[in-house]
Amino acid sequence: MRKHLCFVLVLLLCMTAVFAQGAQEKSEEVKYGELDLGYVDKDGDMVADHPEDPSEYLDPETLIFAYTPVEDPAVYEDVFQEFMEHLSKMTGKKVKWFAVDSYATQVEAMRAGRLHVSGFAAGSVQDAVNHGGFVPLAAMGYQGSMVGYTMQIIVRKDSGLKAISDLNGKTIAFVSESSNSGYSAPRALLYQLFGMLPEKNYIVAFSGKHDNSILGVYNGDYDAGAIASTVLTRMVNGDRVPDASQWCDVLYESQVFPVTAWGVTNRLSPELTEKIKEAFLSFDFVNSKLHESWPEDDSFIAIDYAKDYEVLRVIRDGSAAVAEILGE
Repeated sequence: MRKHLCFVLVLLLCMTAVFAQGAQEKSEEVKYGELDLGYVDKDGDMVADHPEDPSEYLDPETLIFAYTPVEDPAVYEDVFQEFMEHLSKMTGKKVKWFAVDSYATQVEAMRAGRLHVSGFAAGSVQDAVNHGGFVPLAAMGYQGSMVGYTMQIIVRKDSGLKAISDLNGKTIAFVSESSNSGYSAPRALLYQLFGMLPEKNYIVAFSGKHDNSILGVYNGDYDAGAIASTVLTRMVNGDRVPDASQWCDVLYESQVFPVTAWGVTNRLSPELTEKIKEAFLSFDFVNSKLHESWPEDDSFIAIDYAKDYEVLRVIRDGSAAVAEILGE
């Protein structure tokens, strides 16, 4: 009887230890920022680290490569063929094109380890990083910088408006409710950075086009306008408005809106990841079909997700906050 009791006590102690260890392991499962549980970001760069256990690294004989969802994938397979051949030489692995039909499919394929190297459109990069283990490495650029546009809030020099806070009660021209740079982005940024809400702190007017917003500010129809910087440049170059320095003040200018990010799944080894990054940075972009499709760019450039894509995270957070406040 005593032996039986001792056996039961030992068994209970062992079970308690097992449960305690399981509870400790569960409690140690930490959520890193916006990354899904299961991803770790100990270096604080906002993207998933490589697995700590090298046995968990993916080492595929063939790298699966994809671009963003497009109407005619075969066209882009041809455009990227030279780069895929370069990637194969740099890594010593075969490279196979994978045509994705949706952003959700693309993110899930990377999460599952079926997609190894890919480009994610700017608007889907955050989801790919947080939910798919995507590690951004490069983007197309010109002379070392991303080619893109900024969102500006402009006023006339003679308006007496010198700061965003001066726009309280004023009319701001936006493009349309469906415009990113002409409505969604400025509305979100005005709230996130300055605490200003539409119809509470400023009056919303829709002009229909960036051009109309610019002309409306120039002609005094609107107090301010939220516009894409490239449109103002184009209108000045086309002599549709005088040189901006003569009549226009910029009260706020965003970061450059980032472009498609290229990178890998975090499940590849650090060594293979570095080879892939070097393949992007060393590719002869100018003498390739990529340059024919993206003539404004001359190379792939290294990127920093935390810094270069911050504006999109701010906009997403601001958009959600404004929508909740307004009951949309």
